[in-house]
Amino acid sequence: MPSSRITEAKGILAARLREIRSEASLTGRTLAAQAGWHYSKVSKIEHAAQMPNENDIRVWCRICEAEEYVVDLIAAVRNIDSMYTEWRRLESTGLRHVQESFQQLYRDTRQFRVFQHSAVPGLLQTEAYARAHLRAVIDFRGIPDDLDAAVAARLAQQEVLRGGGRRFMFVLGEQALRTPVCDAGDMAVQLVRLAELTTGSPAVSLGVIPSATRPPIMPPENFWIYDGDQVRVDTVPGQFRIKAPSDVALYEKAFTRLAEAAVYGPAARELIEAVPSQERGT
Repeated sequence: MPSSRITEAKGILAARLREIRSEASLTGRTLAAQAGWHYSKVSKIEHAAQMPNENDIRVWCRICEAEEYVVDLIAAVRNIDSMYTEWRRLESTGLRHVQESFQQLYRDTRQFRVFQHSAVPGLLQTEAYARAHLRAVIDFRGIPDDLDAAVAARLAQQEVLRGGGRRFMFVLGEQALRTPVCDAGDMAVQLVRLAELTTGSPAVSLGVIPSATRPPIMPPENFWIYDGDQVRVDTVPGQFRIKAPSDVALYEKAFTRLAEAAVYGPAARELIEAVPSQERGT
């Protein structure tokens, strides 16, 4: 469950802060007194009963003479704060808000690294594919039906592909070419668009991992890496935003390995064009 991952992350942070205090040979009461806190605050933080804020981290490390850990610890706090957003809350007024919530992040990002094993990423979807994909989400979750506005917002995201100054690296599993998200005719149009992206676009790299290839790692989730700052992981009940540098680095390593297992250019185009005619609508 996602909540258990958050609880685990809080526990790891609490244990690290306790370790830093112990290495400084300070009691909890001494640390609290020097920080100007109530004596119980240190105990609550070290038992994960209270989340420290960023200033708490700075004060803790300064008193313990461990300021070299501030950057990673603050990243851990930010990660816990934002790693999980319930889709139900985001979707309470429909999917348009969810789609629009990515706009600023996309504008700020200069390098996108995207892995999706069984569906086409939103930035590469045709209108028909996006409509079918979002329709399935609305029906499954039983949320307000704002399909037209949600599709428009998703397609608006694709402006970043044409904005310049950005680099996009997409790695898809071959299954993404074959999953019938929309009807056969619309799937054929979607596949044509993917085939066009295999050559001639200096800003976009599209790789496909052949189904017969044994990948070096098989992540159960799709993930998006925004620059080297954060990773988005989508799950059934919610969305994780991962910002801890060590975790981001692990996803970067996974993406590199998956990208190395993919084929590109003419080989990728050949895989796309080899999808059986009944799946292409031809």
